[in-house]
Amino acid sequence: MQFNRRDNMEFFYKLHLFFTLFVMNKQFFISTVFFIFLTAGYAQTAEQIINKHLEITGGVTKWKGFNSTVISGEMILGLNESYPVVIYQQRPNWSKTVMQIQSKNMILTGYNGKKAVQFNFRTNKLEENADYIPETFDSDLIDYSGKGFQAVFIGTEKIENSDCYKIKLIKNTNTNTYYFDTKSYQLIREVNSLETKTYSDFRKSSGLTFPYRIEVKSSDGESDFALVFKTIEVNKVISAKEFVF
Repeated sequence: MQFNRRDNMEFFYKLHLFFTLFVMNKQFFISTVFFIFLTAGYAQTAEQIINKHLEITGGVTKWKGFNSTVISGEMILGLNESYPVVIYQQRPNWSKTVMQIQSKNMILTGYNGKKAVQFNFRTNKLEENADYIPETFDSDLIDYSGKGFQAVFIGTEKIENSDCYKIKLIKNTNTNTYYFDTKSYQLIREVNSLETKTYSDFRKSSGLTFPYRIEVKSSDGESDFALVFKTIEVNKVISAKEFVF
């Protein structure tokens, strides 16, 4: 077969066009496969990290058998101001925090399933909090998908001198960000729209791991404090009178 110059030009043009389209489609195919692989890998990695965290802190079965706790310690405000505190928590979402000031016990916050209260330092009275939104007793990390959350692996980030996996739990407009130590899988930090909690000094109590120090920084910077715990009693029977407000 013989080609003239015009045939040669047309042939090479078609060949060039073929390879151009082939390369473009190949790149698109590779990019698509890579994106799907990356997305699937992130979702799988997020699930694995969360499961590993729950496993090393006691296991899902033990956490689901966790029904109440009484925590004693101190609340630290500023550099030289600290007060003894006792925190009561009970399923399904009951809670009460008591702070001791000048040897007098004062309820800071409380909720008994029907009524929420909060101490008003301006009026120096315990008042009903009609805007209170009950918190779940279990962490959102437990059965997160059943609660409607999507876990997304974001990457890694250094927090408090620790390399951490960064994971977001997303549900509608609600987003919580979690930072897990890449070596121990402990939860180092938790961030939401209202506050940032940094956890440290991890210890076991009744087979479950708890942080014995929590630093809380509000998004508005007006109510920063730290909680340092001395004892954490798991599944202790709490008298009903503790939740009478």
